[in-house]
Amino acid sequence: MPDLENHYQALSVNIRLMHRDAGARLKVRRWLPPFLWAAVILVVTSVPGSVVPHRLSPYDKAIHFTIYALFAVFLTRDIAFVTGRWRAAAIAIVFASAFAAADEWHQRFIPSRDADVADWRADSMGAACGALLWAATRRQRRTLSTNE
Repeated sequence: MPDLENHYQALSVNIRLMHRDAGARLKVRRWLPPFLWAAVILVVTSVPGSVVPHRLSPYDKAIHFTIYALFAVFLTRDIAFVTGRWRAAAIAIVFASAFAAADEWHQRFIPSRDADVADWRADSMGAACGALLWAATRRQRRTLSTNE
């Protein structure tokens, strides 16, 4: 009988390890939206200015605002799993604003494009609105430490 008992213990350990592996995959999957959105931003802003339709010009700042508001929502949602929602919003705003500044600098090297402080300002304002709106509309999550 002792052999059967050891056999079941080993099986239990294997199941537990598989469960941890699945959790790690879920964490990576959770971060896909902000990474993919950042990639979309970089691809779209790498298009030469001569290819960008001129009819979008009146909506330029609104487009910047919206793109970075979504980016900040994705970031805040994922950072909030690690820290509080308001701290997550602050971190997301700083990161999205820095990413926007780097993206504007990157556009200096694209033909027929240039870096524009007004675009960066619209990006940063969109990031702030998106992150703060997400944080304001979420309830406080209980963490494991507060439940114990």
